Amino acid sequence: MSLDKEKPIIWNVRGYELQITHPNKVYWPKEGYTKLDILQYYFDMAPTLLPYFKDRPVTLHYFPKGIEELSFYKRNFEDEEEDENLFHTIAYEEISQDKTIRVPLIDSAAGLLFFASRGGFEFHLWSSKATNYSYPDMAIFDFDVNENVAFETVLQAASYLNELLNSMNLKSYPKTTGGSGLHVYVPIVPKYSFKEVREWVKRINDTLAKKYPNLITTQKKSKKTHISNKVTVDYLQNVISRNTAAPYTVRAYPNAPVSAPLTWKEVKNGGFLPKDFNIKTMPKRVEKLGDLFSEVLSIKQQIKIG
Repeated sequence: MSLDKEKPIIWNVRGYELQITHPNKVYWPKEGYTKLDILQYYFDMAPTLLPYFKDRPVTLHYFPKGIEELSFYKRNFEDEEEDENLFHTIAYEEISQDKTIRVPLIDSAAGLLFFASRGGFEFHLWSSKATNYSYPDMAIFDFDVNENVAFETVLQAASYLNELLNSMNLKSYPKTTGGSGLHVYVPIVPKYSFKEVREWVKRINDTLAKKYPNLITTQKKSKKTHISNKVTVDYLQNVISRNTAAPYTVRAYPNAPVSAPLTWKEVKNGGFLPKDFNIKTMPKRVEKLGDLFSEVLSIKQQIKIG
């Protein structure tokens, strides 16, 4: 059956009737993963994933014709008709462009599936909440590498960060980016400015780079990441309205990997690759281990500024 003649189907999602057009559209040509495969993943994972979206603006990365075709990001939804069952928007003054946009907030499984069904299956979250935009509640360490750097090297660098943060009596939580890198979150009290958090993260990065100069470097302003054979820690991830892949979001890479929370024991022991955590394996992993990232939602820590 051609996609043009394929009939839409209706899913009842927590009481909302979601119409899904072209349900068998292939998003991952090599693996054969379809729109329905992605929707089933988000349906299964919604209870685990949604708490991270609460009051937090979302940027959508759309792949309407699949991962090998044209994609685009969208965070201004002023042209979209809101539906309280799916999403609503809230004003954000975009200083750099001197205008006010409407950023989306998603708080339902139907909302997740609605966007995924339109090709917007990569969800990226801000590190601050509405409407307290200027004060992040997460300090984020973004470990970037190029294709020539083994993932085990990333894990080693992250372990060194964990040791340093432990010495400061700070808890941190690692997750794969879904690509080749790693994110480490430090949940904090939302009272520090982005500049203060950014400078704190850079200071920690510089300490690591000085101690492990053959392994770690700090991202330089106005330069690309991934250019060094070292692990680059991108402190510039801590900027207002900057997006970071949501925990458990699907990424548009081969094998349909997801951004997977890890334990520090797993990071230390290694023996896995980011692609091992994907739409087929993650629901079973969460069923077995629970949500390894959940403490970032409840712990709020003080950091030493200046």
